[in-house]
Amino acid sequence: MALEYMLELDSLCNTVLDVNENIQSVSVINKNGRAVQKIARKGTDSPILEQENEMLLMQAVITISMGRDFDEPLGEIGYVHVERKNLSLLSFPLGNYIVLVTSKTAIGSISLARKVATAIRKYRKILL
Repeated sequence: MALEYMLELDSLCNTVLDVNENIQSVSVINKNGRAVQKIARKGTDSPILEQENEMLLMQAVITISMGRDFDEPLGEIGYVHVERKNLSLLSFPLGNYIVLVTSKTAIGSISLARKVATAIRKYRKILL
């Protein structure tokens, strides 16, 4: 991946992280479920092991991929939201990538998703 492209991904992650102080991390995932860029808020520890994190990334890819099968009759996926007891996960398709946002659960997820989608939209033309 070209350095300029990586810098744009880093900028995207930082922009999304700045959307709300409850966002804990932002990852850009490729179609193979690997994080090509990730940024986490300082002082935020992952509650899961690295191997479990890889499975979580793969789950996000599979969910978006399967959802794309219905793009023609239902329209494109805006985002996928998974609410867990201790964490919210928001997955946003971005071309061949997925932007995965993790946040604390005590916030308005739909409002947060709209704000994150707006932040990502600014990078769509640059990254696609």
